[in-house]
Amino acid sequence: MRSIFNPGRTRPRQQRGVVLFIALIVMVALSLAAIALVRSVDTTSAVIGNLSFRMASILPGNLAVEKAAAALFQSEDIASAVRIADLNADFPGENYYATRQAGEDARGVPAKLQKKSAYPFLPLTANDSATGQNTEIRYIIERMCAAAGPPTVATCDLLPPKFSDAGTENKEHFTFPGAPFYRVTIRVDGPQNTASFLQATLK
Repeated sequence: MRSIFNPGRTRPRQQRGVVLFIALIVMVALSLAAIALVRSVDTTSAVIGNLSFRMASILPGNLAVEKAAAALFQSEDIASAVRIADLNADFPGENYYATRQAGEDARGVPAKLQKKSAYPFLPLTANDSATGQNTEIRYIIERMCAAAGPPTVATCDLLPPKFSDAGTENKEHFTFPGAPFYRVTIRVDGPQNTASFLQATLK
């Protein structure tokens, strides 16, 4: 009988768990990549949500700008608007100040708008048709002057005076005196405790 045993033949090596160790490393790397992807998607969703809330605050802010412009300048189209009778003095009924208010922050936001509790007037409200929640609008009008009274070059930032020639023959000039700037600062508080600040300069 012929023996099939071959003493010169090498035996197969036993597995030592190297493949299992590599597989565990790959699984850990895939798990970390999945976690990073989920966090990236969450961050992107949060940024998009904040941008949408910011864009939604622009339209209510325009309402405050229009209301301030109607109070500052005479307009026949809006007869029922509150008028500021004397632009050289404060008019609390329209949140108007004849001088630039102290205490503004680095963004130029007055102290009365930095916190909701610091606002001394009742806010305007606008209903958001998308969320069904009310949006609160607070605004302050400031004349860019250092002192009350008639605007002068020494106390106010004025537009430069302008003139125009009526003709080259008679050399008649029409002079327009400088006018002060009016800054409207608006705070819009929307859904999910979002707050947006807007500014407009009127002249």
